[in-house]
Amino acid sequence: MEDYRRANRRNLGRFGEAIAASFLERNGARIVGRNVLVGRGELDLMAVDEDGLFAVEVKTGKARDHDHPRWNFSDRKADQVARLARSRGVRRVDLVTVVVGARGVDIEWHRRVA
Repeated sequence: MEDYRRANRRNLGRFGEAIAASFLERNGARIVGRNVLVGRGELDLMAVDEDGLFAVEVKTGKARDHDHPRWNFSDRKADQVARLARSRGVRRVDLVTVVVGARGVDIEWHRRVA
């Protein structure tokens, strides 16, 4: 059962990253990297817009009362992603949250979170 949950979470995460990339492109960004490995870490997306190159952390979850994927983006995670991004010469980190529910998908783009 645990393997099923892990696979389901992984598939939901991949789905969220694909949705986030498409959303960013529709809103003027160009995706230049996906799942970019940096040492032992990973940047979900790298993109370029009119302000330059930026890293994107994607948090995906199912719609639930009093729960939102953005709450999984802790200060510790923000520091980790910012450190990874800086090691690639990137100074801007954005967060895209994807919420999957019975009524569809909600996407939010939070700019300059770290």
